[in-house]
Amino acid sequence: MIPEEGTQSGKLEFAQMNDQSKADPIILDWDADKIAKFGSEPLKFKHRAHLSPLFEDDRLARLIEQAPRENYYVNTVDIAPDGSRRRREGEFGGLSGLEVLNAVKSGSIWVMLLYPDQTDSGYAKLLEEIYSEIHEHVPSLKILKKKISILISSPNIPVFYHCDLAGQTLWQVRGQKTAYVYPNKEPYLAQPNLERITLGEAHEISLPYDPDWDKDAKVFTIEPGDMLHWQLNAPHRIENGPCLNISFTTEHVTPSVRRNFVVNYGNGILRRVGGWQDLPRDTTGTTYWTRLATMAAARAMKLQRGRGQKFHVDFKVDPEAKGGYRDIAPYVFEK
Repeated sequence: MIPEEGTQSGKLEFAQMNDQSKADPIILDWDADKIAKFGSEPLKFKHRAHLSPLFEDDRLARLIEQAPRENYYVNTVDIAPDGSRRRREGEFGGLSGLEVLNAVKSGSIWVMLLYPDQTDSGYAKLLEEIYSEIHEHVPSLKILKKKISILISSPNIPVFYHCDLAGQTLWQVRGQKTAYVYPNKEPYLAQPNLERITLGEAHEISLPYDPDWDKDAKVFTIEPGDMLHWQLNAPHRIENGPCLNISFTTEHVTPSVRRNFVVNYGNGILRRVGGWQDLPRDTTGTTYWTRLATMAAARAMKLQRGRGQKFHVDFKVDPEAKGGYRDIAPYVFEK
């Protein structure tokens, strides 16, 4: 029996689950249909990870305070009179973790903490357990690399239309989100745009978005104890409910994911250097090996030097300010 969210018995049971290894699963509702469709279309699962003490405020506050500058993003959005939106980059500015959390709770910002497993082994253990369980049900999924990130976001704030380069899962811990997941093909995902993201020349949120595409999206409302997984590179956008949202993502690289990356990277170089169009995307045979050679040559020749993203930081988190942040003198941060 799954205890109610937020109860002490729930947190105790999750701790006991970790001690008992595979006695109790994290993902609760595997079935033959989900196993067959895993990785090929959007799926919604039930989970128990939201009961973990890893996601209590004190634990998250310590993570914020320990995060190196290169291991977090803090963002907000400006909305122009014409309705256009601009994502802005910020910094914590030496605040305590609880001060940052308070700013998010009452403001209009979101925080992404990268590699929490590097500073707290509890997240590393959770990541290992998740993928051990996934592999148990989908043994064909050969994981080469995996990653966990934590998302802390304000009420009603959106996450813009974007795509990711690795396999993805999104786990809701607190609050409510509505996720729109779109097909990973034209017109929703133009190949040149995916190539620029793969090359590191464009941010994931640089993808063009047409509201008319919503009719073709799969729409999910997720609450604590819900997890989503979708097909590789599927564009998606998210709208927060009127509440603080805490969630985490996992990313995974498989041989198939890696081959897709190589082909998109190679095609991006060929498109820019040679002006080719309608490039094939086969991940086997001559196409793949040619793209692998192209990527190796581009890296050896340092063709991408100076083309990476630069982050223009122009605000600092401030729990006393409107929106939870205040402007600062701009500077450039490059990862």
